[in-house]
Amino acid sequence: MVLRACTRLLVVTLTALVACGDDPAVLDGGTVDGGGDGGVYVAPPEIPWLEDGVPEIMLAPCPDAWREVVVDGVTECDPYPVEPQPTCDAGDVHFPGDAGCRPIGEACPPGDYAATLPTDGSVVYVNAAAAAGGDGTLAEPYGGLSDIAWSSLSPGTTIALAKGTYEGTVHVRGGVRVVGACVRDTRLTGYTGPIPSVVTALPGVGEGVVENLTVGGALQRGVLVDGGRSLTLEGVLIEGTHETGVLASDPGTTVTLRDVVIRDTQEETGSVRFGHGIAVASGAELTATRLVVSRSHEIGILLYGGGTAVTLTDAVIRETAPRTSDGTFGRGIDVEDGAALTATRVLIANNHDIGIFVFGDGTATALTDVIVRDTQPQPSDGLYGRGIDVEEGGELTATRLVIANNHTTGLYAAQGGTRVTLTDVVIRDTQPNVGDAAGGRGLNVEGEVSLTATRLSIARSHELGAYVAGRLASVILTDTAIRETKQRASDSAGGRGLNVEYGARVEGDRVVIEDSLEFGVLSTDGASVTLRDVAIAGVSRAACSSSTCPEEPYGHGVVVASGGLDLTRFQVHDAATCGIFLAQLEGIAPEVVLDLETGVVSSSEIGVCVQVDGYDLARLTNGVEYRDNGTNLEATTLPVPEPLSSITE
Repeated sequence: MVLRACTRLLVVTLTALVACGDDPAVLDGGTVDGGGDGGVYVAPPEIPWLEDGVPEIMLAPCPDAWREVVVDGVTECDPYPVEPQPTCDAGDVHFPGDAGCRPIGEACPPGDYAATLPTDGSVVYVNAAAAAGGDGTLAEPYGGLSDIAWSSLSPGTTIALAKGTYEGTVHVRGGVRVVGACVRDTRLTGYTGPIPSVVTALPGVGEGVVENLTVGGALQRGVLVDGGRSLTLEGVLIEGTHETGVLASDPGTTVTLRDVVIRDTQEETGSVRFGHGIAVASGAELTATRLVVSRSHEIGILLYGGGTAVTLTDAVIRETAPRTSDGTFGRGIDVEDGAALTATRVLIANNHDIGIFVFGDGTATALTDVIVRDTQPQPSDGLYGRGIDVEEGGELTATRLVIANNHTTGLYAAQGGTRVTLTDVVIRDTQPNVGDAAGGRGLNVEGEVSLTATRLSIARSHELGAYVAGRLASVILTDTAIRETKQRASDSAGGRGLNVEYGARVEGDRVVIEDSLEFGVLSTDGASVTLRDVAIAGVSRAACSSSTCPEEPYGHGVVVASGGLDLTRFQVHDAATCGIFLAQLEGIAPEVVLDLETGVVSSSEIGVCVQVDGYDLARLTNGVEYRDNGTNLEATTLPVPEPLSSITE
């Protein structure tokens, strides 16, 4: 039941709120006739991009060969200029930024061997079609990998592999090159035996190099580099190997990848685990340029341990499959235990569980021109599918980032001193869980987290646009738009723009929240929210069924319920019920603290709903104009929103 009790005491106290049902006369220049000799000037929010509806997010100009795609007024950048992507021939790939397919490494030569081999007599020739008993010369090449004394090769030696298929393993000393004819026609298949990797780096002078070949179909790991050794792979395809495509570990170990594709890595034979595309651990370093990792199992790229570092440029990590044993995981990139990831011009798409996972104190990830999209739930329970997840002291720094069409949460940050810094970021179209149809939040911050965002757009989330909870949670928003938040699919409730509770703190400058359901902004249970230059518009009631939703589906622009909120230079417009709503929650100790300064509350059914006995109404009228509302002030009895049942999803 809604009580509209307009008391004489309340009306007399507010000079800008006249008798119940009467609207003040609005003068030109943003003044309101409060019944005195002059008007009160109401300054509009100072948001230069307000008419465009979104911050001036700086995602363009796009990197070379990336295409521009305009979504919601923001120019996003996509690494593939052709949609749908073409189907490439054997040995070819569509690297990000390229106009179409091209060979991985060098194009296949007309002859048996690569066209660019040394001519100084340092080449050892191997040809799978050669007769046994060769001596490694061009005239009489070796017939197989086992003919080569790998451990005794001198630095500067080149092993030239002709077109053909080679069973066995390759042991690359530092300073030695292994060069195939081309990826399409030179193939290493490994064998079943005690050696766990098809390619293994050995000690030597300088780095080993492997070029222009395929490592494929082996029951072994693809490549192993450890013990402080160095290896470069250039123009290499690793497909269908087991456990890990490339494994690098130990301090001093370095791996360089250029024009490399790793795909279809299978789980370890007999154990049904791993299947990682790349794993870097225990202080090793890996640098990759023009890399594609696809259809791995469990994790596309895993890096863990202090001193471990991975740098990715022009890379794609996509379609990581969950474990076959239990249907969990399927992550794109997993960074843990003090490792560091730097990614520039990278696409993480169509993975499962989490696109990028950053976990643990000292773990750091820096993203520039990165897209994380279409992360799917894990099949085991239909849950998760988060775009980016940062927890337990991890650190994320992101510039020009798009997080799109993921599930459960676009960006999740929680606990342990986690730190997130965002600049020019789009989070859009976050979908609910598939398993229970709940969630779909754009931004979720819980516990001991510090998050700072500059030029942030959150659009078309489900349930909550941005959720901030916990006494140690601190969020600073500058030039931020939260728009078109949709109802929760599970019960048609929710649709809130900014939800802050359990003692969390949010501070914002130049913030727009529009087209929400239930609430535009909610501060409850000891939360503290300070917003300057803010526009909150178009808050509707959630279209809930009577069996699953509260008695009133709200429709309030701003709600303060046992919390604190300070609005300066603001607009609250077109709220279906109350433009401003304040109430004390039963049994919740923090008192309501709401201060309004220089703003307009307009075109709402009720301008301000006060459910706190004796609240000082002067705090609601400091340069504030109430106009074009059905009723400007009511002491109402309306359902009071409760905090969410927990601060976990």
